[in-house]
Amino acid sequence: MNCDDSSDGAMFFTPSLEVCHMVEILCPHCEEEIELDDDAYGEFSCPYCDGEFEWGEKPKANATSNSEPMNGIKAASHALHGAGGIMLIIGMFTGWLTVGGILDASPFGMKASVYGFSASVSWFELFGDGGDPVLAIFGIIFMLLAIVAIVSQITHIVFRVVNHLSDIGKLEVSMQMAYRSYQYRWHTSLTALASSVAGVVVMEIGFLIGFGGELASGFPRPSVFGILLLITLGGQFVMMNQELANE
Repeated sequence: MNCDDSSDGAMFFTPSLEVCHMVEILCPHCEEEIELDDDAYGEFSCPYCDGEFEWGEKPKANATSNSEPMNGIKAASHALHGAGGIMLIIGMFTGWLTVGGILDASPFGMKASVYGFSASVSWFELFGDGGDPVLAIFGIIFMLLAIVAIVSQITHIVFRVVNHLSDIGKLEVSMQMAYRSYQYRWHTSLTALASSVAGVVVMEIGFLIGFGGELASGFPRPSVFGILLLITLGGQFVMMNQELANE
C-alpha cells in the first residue's frame, strides 16, 4: 500500500496491486517440484527432503544495458563448441578411421579406394551374403555412438546459447529451463567427447576382429579428420571446465 498525506493532516492509504507469479522448480537433491515466487532468491529448504539449496539472483539495476564484454576464455570456448558441432555434422558422412589409406570408416559405412576406383558399403549391407556380420555389428555400434555424440553436442550448444542470452538479459526463460541449461552444460559436453572417443575405439576393435590377420595394409587408426574432431571436442571440454571455474 502507498501512504498519502492530505492537506488537513489526515492520513489515507491508497492500495496498490502487486501481482505475484509462482514458478515450479526441481529440487537439486530429490528432484521434486517446488513452487517459488518468480522473483525469489537466496537459500531455501526443500519441504520433501529438507535439503538446502540456493536459487535465484539478487535483482540488479540496469544490468542489461551495461554488460561486461566477453572474456577470452568464453570467446574461445564459443568458437570451439561451434567448430565441434559443425565437425560432428560433417563427420556423419566423413571417415573417422582409416586403414593404410585404403579403407575409410564413417558412421554409416566404409569406403575402399584403390588406384582411383572406390566402392562404398553400409554397415547393414554387411549382414548379407559375403558380408562380415561381426564387422557390421561393430559398425552399427559406432554409428549409434556417433549419433549420441551429435545429439549431445547440439543439446549442449542449445544450453550454452540459452544460458548466455539469459545472463546478458537478451532472453527470458522459465526457471526450470534456466536451471537445466546451467546444470547440464558439463554433462552434455562430456557425453559428446566420450561417445566420439568410444566410437573410434569400438571401430578399431571391429576392424581388428573382423579382418584379423588380413590387415596387411596397415593398422586401423583415426584419420586426419578423426584426430582433429577429437582434439576439438577435447578442447571444448577443457574450455568448459575453465568457464565453470571462473563462474
